[in-house]
Amino acid sequence: MQAQTSIQKLTQMAFFLALVIVLGLFPALPLGVLPVPIVLQNLAVLLMALLLPTRQAVTVMLGFLLLLALGLPVLSGGRGGLLLVVGPTAGYLWSWLLLAPVYRGFSHWLGRLWPRFQQSYSGRGLLLLLVNTCLVYPLGAAWLSWHQHLAYWPTLWANVVFLPGDFVKVALAVVVALALERALRLARN
Repeated sequence: MQAQTSIQKLTQMAFFLALVIVLGLFPALPLGVLPVPIVLQNLAVLLMALLLPTRQAVTVMLGFLLLLALGLPVLSGGRGGLLLVVGPTAGYLWSWLLLAPVYRGFSHWLGRLWPRFQQSYSGRGLLLLLVNTCLVYPLGAAWLSWHQHLAYWPTLWANVVFLPGDFVKVALAVVVALALERALRLARN
């Protein structure tokens, strides 16, 4: 039984690592405001926060960052290399590592205050959007502003261009998570 559980966990982690990489095959949409493009890969990161336990999500993101640092073309647009892990946009990538633990922490806390929170997909989606906006944007902007010698607040405010896309990605992540959770419940019965 223990071996089957371990295989299931490894399979889930491999699936999400593959999903992050596959979504990286879609070309990035560059913006003139920031050197940070709009990418589809963070949709997989949002899904991990909703569906994977914290340790598994962090392990997947560490694996992704390791593959990226080793030079494999796993980042959007087929890019890879150590410079991307420490370059101007690295703060956004490293913040993906923290997204699931922070989301899960707040989700657990809200679940204690509001027992039906885990069943509320609009609540989970709103929390995910807030964590994404209040974690990824500030950390990414802080690293970018330090790396490029830019003022922090204007760099942070420039992230507003990502909000419409993130609304759509969070909504899509919640719909996919709902469908997957229902399918898994049906499969267990």
